[in-house]
Amino acid sequence: MDTEKLHEEYRQFQQTNEGFAEMMVLSKEGTILFLTDSTFLSTEDAQNLMDAWLTRKSAAVLGEDRYPILSWETIQFAARNVKGKGALIGCLTKSDNYIVVHLEPHCKTPPAIAAINLNRWSWHIA
Repeated sequence: MDTEKLHEEYRQFQQTNEGFAEMMVLSKEGTILFLTDSTFLSTEDAQNLMDAWLTRKSAAVLGEDRYPILSWETIQFAARNVKGKGALIGCLTKSDNYIVVHLEPHCKTPPAIAAINLNRWSWHIA
């Protein structure tokens, strides 16, 4: 994976998709393969996130923040924090990795729609 190219492509995607913040690429096991902000996600949080997504838990927990899961299909994921910390969306890539994005609290796009937009973008990139 060309991480520099991925980062540039994501920056361009962000310009047309307001409210999309940190992006990460994770393996099925929760290994961090790429992260736009190294302070956003710990190794433990990444593993917990992938476990919550793939085993269909009711919520994902990142640090102190809980994100109840709205949709956890195999190819797409959406969760929203009820205390105003934003949302998490994700999708499976054609290379069998997982792209997860943090949506800022002011993002106007609903998480389920944002996950679809991310899926469409990522299928051609990662």
